[in-house]
Amino acid sequence: MKNKLAHEPKSKVMSAAETWEDARELASLLRENLVRAEPAVRVRVPLSAFLAALDELNQEELTMLHRRVEEHLTAVR
Repeated sequence: MKNKLAHEPKSKVMSAAETWEDARELASLLRENLVRAEPAVRVRVPLSAFLAALDELNQEELTMLHRRVEEHLTAVR
């Protein structure tokens, strides 16, 4: 880290890359905590109803669903 001007003259300022990585790690931790903090319920739905509901989703919604499922699987492992 390079010393730069800051409110506290002896403090070190993080680089843009360090700040970005720090933010990514924090976002990841917050997502993990959110998944763990959410109450889980088991819902029995006929497969045909589930598939019919999926057919109604657009590409963006399917992508969001895919992301959520992947996050959940990662958290469970």
